[in-house]
Amino acid sequence: MKLEKRKSVNPFKSDEIKRPWGYYGLYADNEPSTSKILYIKKGEMLSMQYHFKRDQFYLILDDDFIIEYSDKPIEKNMINHPCEDTRVKYFENFIEKNIITVRAKEGDMFGFHRFVAHRAAYLGNKKYGRILDIAFGINDESDIVRLIDKYGRW
Repeated sequence: MKLEKRKSVNPFKSDEIKRPWGYYGLYADNEPSTSKILYIKKGEMLSMQYHFKRDQFYLILDDDFIIEYSDKPIEKNMINHPCEDTRVKYFENFIEKNIITVRAKEGDMFGFHRFVAHRAAYLGNKKYGRILDIAFGINDESDIVRLIDKYGRW
């Protein structure tokens, strides 16, 4: 979901703390989390993915991103469906009907709860576009479930 400044949706925080010299942005406050900056090459994109063990917060650091995310979580009963063909058809249908696409600029914030499909693409003119990524929960790279990936990773 796209987040508004100075509004919090647990565990995502977006607050400006005023100081005489200006202010600082507070995005995680006493929460177990992992912070990283994603450097996405011009014209490239992340996989469409979701996670079991973490929520993710994105603060867009450069203009010209496309952020795609589902308007609801993927249903757990479909994730665990025993028939792979049924599961694949469900995911295809889910992505077709539930993905929101947003043109994002510097300063925009997004929050993705567990099981919400999401990805980012950088369309700008710099060599790399940057996103501050804060993972709330367990930041385990094996927790990435890819639904679509242009690089053939599954």
